[in-house]
Amino acid sequence: MRVAASIRAPDINVLVARIRENVAGFAIMRYGDADAHLDLLAVAPPYRRLGVGRQLLEWLEKCAVVAGIFSVALEVRAENEGAQLFYKRMGYRTLVHLPGYYQGIEAALRMGQDLSRRPMDQRIQRIQYNLAGFGVLHVAIRSLSPDP
Repeated sequence: MRVAASIRAPDINVLVARIRENVAGFAIMRYGDADAHLDLLAVAPPYRRLGVGRQLLEWLEKCAVVAGIFSVALEVRAENEGAQLFYKRMGYRTLVHLPGYYQGIEAALRMGQDLSRRPMDQRIQRIQYNLAGFGVLHVAIRSLSPDP
């Protein structure tokens, strides 16, 4: 239900990467006036460490920059060291520790990045090419294009 609602929302991009006939990963990013928030990013276990997550995140960050948004935030489980390392490698830094963030029990870290510090123009063509190799199943980019 959450994903379906995100697909219909005008300020959210939903991106799904496929390898052959398999869903390799997906990501959801919400865009505001001044900042963006990565709501979900997941890569299926057989496709981890192949660059799927990186390419999904780079594509969504590119959309933010095109829309004039340079601040991106996300939450990650405090116990998920693998995900934290991934985001750090992508240029995110820890902003705050959030006790009880998940169901009032599990802690999270809020992480963020200032995209104005990263050169995006050089990567745009490469991101589009690499995503084409994974096969984009669905991209909802209504927030960045005028209605027909």
